[in-house]
Amino acid sequence: MKIHFQTNGGFAYLPGMSKPFTIDTTNENAEAADQLENLVQEARFFELPTHSSTLSKGAADFITYTVTVEDGPRAHTITATDPVGDEKLHQLIARLRNLARSAPH
Repeated sequence: MKIHFQTNGGFAYLPGMSKPFTIDTTNENAEAADQLENLVQEARFFELPTHSSTLSKGAADFITYTVTVEDGPRAHTITATDPVGDEKLHQLIARLRNLARSAPH
């Protein structure tokens, strides 16, 4: 499974911190791969609408997340905006944010 993750926007938007991040679970240790794949399944990622959050009128400076998951022949992309209302999707995005932050740039 490949997961592509990118953030945009935010109050203190720093383009250098918003570089796209890709992780291929086949290149990860079994525990890390299982955790990510389980988060994708628990979020029912492939059933989510393309845009999973709606902004309130007048909303500004929110962080937007774009996540694409490729699993064999399936691929799906969603865009979500903070605050992410779905708890399972929030957990997946939080994990991806942590992995992206710790990845070498």
